[in-house]
Amino acid sequence: MRLKTFGDGVTPNEKCWVGIDQSYSGFAITVLSEDGSYETTVAKFDSSGGERLEEIQEHLLETMHRTVGCCKVQDVAMEGYAYGSIMANKLGELGGVVKLTLHSLNDIGNGKDPLIVPPTSLKKYVTGRGTGVQKNQMLLQVFKKWGVEFPDDNAADSYGLAHIVSGKGSMAYEKEIYDKLNTAESRER
Repeated sequence: MRLKTFGDGVTPNEKCWVGIDQSYSGFAITVLSEDGSYETTVAKFDSSGGERLEEIQEHLLETMHRTVGCCKVQDVAMEGYAYGSIMANKLGELGGVVKLTLHSLNDIGNGKDPLIVPPTSLKKYVTGRGTGVQKNQMLLQVFKKWGVEFPDDNAADSYGLAHIVSGKGSMAYEKEIYDKLNTAESRER
């Protein structure tokens, strides 16, 4: 596993939110503190199949245990599936591993299932538009909106997911997106 880390880390003992962009090209996790401090990691794996899923699960467990030991996780969001994707089956397996891993950690987000954020909702929250948004535009808008620069689109997506699940959006469209997503259906209960 190759791991890149961005940010200065989260403030200990504060409330925090977690955003997960479960991607095969770069599995990204952002932990965002109430004060705006953050840590984003992007893990890349050389393995494939079940071995890769196992390595991702171990990485997620390690990250979440470290996070729970540092801050008070309020909630977790993960990016929803791109159903038209060629890799839809693999992405479904990966999403299942993420959900199962988070479910095994009862003290995460007060026992709630993760918030599932469709890719179009994430794009709209970050850029103001839900369709026609390229990866480089996401990177630029994360920088413009929050002053955080990432060289990796998976990192930017996980950072945006952490902001969504925090529910702290100040713009009307941000609040609307959070309210629409924060339902039982988006938690898949």
